[in-house]
Formats: sequence, C-alpha cells, structure tokens
Amino acid sequence: MVLAAKEKITVILPKVLKHEVAQLKEVLHVSMNSIYQTAIAEYVAKKKREQLRKEAMMMVNECNENPEV
Repeated sequence: MVLAAKEKITVILPKVLKHEVAQLKEVLHVSMNSIYQTAIAEYVAKKKREQLRKEAMMMVNECNENPEV
C-alpha cells in the first residue's frame, strides 16, 4: 500500500452514529479514525463501481439500438 499524504478534516455525525462507531471500535480493537477511513474508502469504491456499471449499461444499450456501432 502506498502511503498517501493525509489531511485532517472535521466531520459532524449524529450522536447515535458516533456512539455506534465507538462501540464498534471497542469490539474490533481499532481506532475510530480507522473505521472512518475504511467506511469512506468502501463508500467511494462502491460509488465508482455503480458509475462504471451505469456507463457499461449505456454502452450496451447503444450497441443494441445502433447496429452501426
């Protein structure tokens, strides 16, 4: 894994969600920061996959509708 430059940010969460993350931290024996980083990275990857699927479906539809392609 490549170490990337890091930047401190502020995130405002509902108290209930913060409490759930704190409980998860205790169970997993990891930092809350680690949980936040993992969650955000997984969310970004999911959204990228969704976008790729959407673009692929658009290409399939274009090929099916336009025989010249």
